[in-house]
Amino acid sequence: MNESRATVSVSACDDYAPEHVMAALRKTLEPLGGMGAFVHVGQTVLIKPNLLSPRPPEECVTTHPALVAAVVTLCREAGAERVWVGDSPAGAHSEEILWQKTGMTDVVSAAGGELKSFTSDGSRVCGDRTVAAPPWIDDVDVIISLPKVKTHILTMLTCALKNTYGLIPGESKSLYHSDFPSPRSMARFLLDVYEAFRPTLHIADGVQALEGQGPANGTPVHVGILAASVDGAALDAVLARLFGLHPKSIPMLRYAGERDIGETDPTHIDAIGDGLERLNSTQLRLSSGRFLQKLPEGVFHLVTWMLAYRPAVDPKLCVSCGICAEICSQDAIRKTETGEYAIDRARCILCMCCMESCPKHAISVRSPFHTLRKTLAKLRRTDP
Repeated sequence: MNESRATVSVSACDDYAPEHVMAALRKTLEPLGGMGAFVHVGQTVLIKPNLLSPRPPEECVTTHPALVAAVVTLCREAGAERVWVGDSPAGAHSEEILWQKTGMTDVVSAAGGELKSFTSDGSRVCGDRTVAAPPWIDDVDVIISLPKVKTHILTMLTCALKNTYGLIPGESKSLYHSDFPSPRSMARFLLDVYEAFRPTLHIADGVQALEGQGPANGTPVHVGILAASVDGAALDAVLARLFGLHPKSIPMLRYAGERDIGETDPTHIDAIGDGLERLNSTQLRLSSGRFLQKLPEGVFHLVTWMLAYRPAVDPKLCVSCGICAEICSQDAIRKTETGEYAIDRARCILCMCCMESCPKHAISVRSPFHTLRKTLAKLRRTDP
């Protein structure tokens, strides 16, 4: 391989059986030098999966525990002294419940790792500001990111680059949406976060991907791959093929290329491995929010407000846990006199943190396009 080019290794993995995941993981890492190329004797490793919210693995919202366990095992084999596993979810969720629901409790310690609590007692310089960080982050020698391949209603794709955002602890993540109120400005900030923490290695869970209304309310689809690279931007650029997207059509990847954060030009990326055929032959649905990327920053909120493109609470699914109200940086979600939660459209800035944090799928986006599609579908069913 030409050293000036980025390499993305993609391997076939049919299911989450531990032995199949381990075999596919070894095969995926082999062209990159194996785990020993990244983890050395005596080091402290942080494995950062996507643990967006307390959802069971079969919902495909979080990184599967079988992959997490396999990576912990390989880090131990490479000589790591400590292997920590953790993520900061969207919303004020109990870490114990988060770990239990996502399957981490059962597998991490068994594989030789330790679940690490995320608090905001530390900090790290991020672009022109300082962001919250776990107090122990400077003790980490190697960060290995384990993103889940999913659509995202604001960023179109969430994978390697965006997964780093979870290293910022707690509810402070939602506050940054006030500072960066459009998808384009948020994409630039997410790249600042990526540069501040920059993982050593990225391994994407694409055995089951999430299409449609990701990152929390989409539909699981079997793809059957694991993919890895030292270059998070290159990994995302290759996985964009699953959604029929050119990297330049995704603002975060376009900005990453402009800032030389990673390789995003497909002609400069060597994608290799027996999973490429599956990747290239799979077409996944994008979120209905993909049009948001095309709106200029200056008119973003005006246009979405006029179109009534805002999240809404389904009272039939809501259990009144209040997590959405706690995470809302705009105080736009309040309990009504009837005890139900409702979203104030005028206050909402469309950050979608409420939808990401809801553990019951009770929040979804309502828009004229959504209503029109439902109406047309109903008419087709009733048309003689």
